Amino acid sequence: MHRPPAPDEPKKKRDRTHWLYIAVIVAVVAGVGVGILAPEVGKSVGVLGTMFVALIKMMIAPVIFCTIVLGIGSVRKAATVGKVGGLAFVYFLAMSTFALGIGLVVGNLLHPGEGLNVTDNAGKGAELAEKAHESGGLLDFVQGIIPTTLFSSLTEGSVLQALFVALLVGFALQGLGSAGEPILRGIEHLQKLVFKVLVMIL
Repeated sequence: MHRPPAPDEPKKKRDRTHWLYIAVIVAVVAGVGVGILAPEVGKSVGVLGTMFVALIKMMIAPVIFCTIVLGIGSVRKAATVGKVGGLAFVYFLAMSTFALGIGLVVGNLLHPGEGLNVTDNAGKGAELAEKAHESGGLLDFVQGIIPTTLFSSLTEGSVLQALFVALLVGFALQGLGSAGEPILRGIEHLQKLVFKVLVMIL
C-alpha cells in the first residue's frame, strides 16, 4: 500500500543566545587585559562603550512599555491585573536596590577609575550631592514619576515614568475588554519590532 508522504517538519530555530553570553565574557576579559596592558588604548576606545550603553538605554523604555502593557492588557481579571502591576513595581525596586548594592560593593573593593586623571572634575562631588539634597524628598520623587505627556515617558529616558504609563495603558486596555484587542495586537507587533532592534544592537 502506498503511504502518503509525511509532511515536512518545521525546522527548529537554533538558539544563538549562548553566543551572546560567550561574547560578553570575552569582552570582559579583553577589557581587563587592555586596561592592564594598554590603558591609553582603553581610553581611546572608551567612546565605543559609551555609544553601546546609550543604544541599550535607548531601548529600555520601549521594552518596558510593550512588555507591561501586553502582560496586563491580556489579563481579564482585575484582581490578577492589580497583582501583576504591584509585582512589577516591587520587582523594579528590588532589582534597583540589588544593582545599587552591587555597585557599592564593587566600587569599594575594586576602586574603579583609580589612577585616572580626573582633576577637571575635582570638587564636583559635593556640588552634585548638594543638588540631590535640594531636589526634595519622597514627595518630589513620587511627583517625578508622573510624566509631562503620555509620550514623554518613552523619550526622556525615565524608567519609572515608562513603567507608570505602561501600567495605566495596560489597565485601560484591560478595562476595554474585547474592544482593546486590536490595540493589543498592534502593541504586540511593536514589541516584535522593538526586540528585533534590540537583537541588532546586541
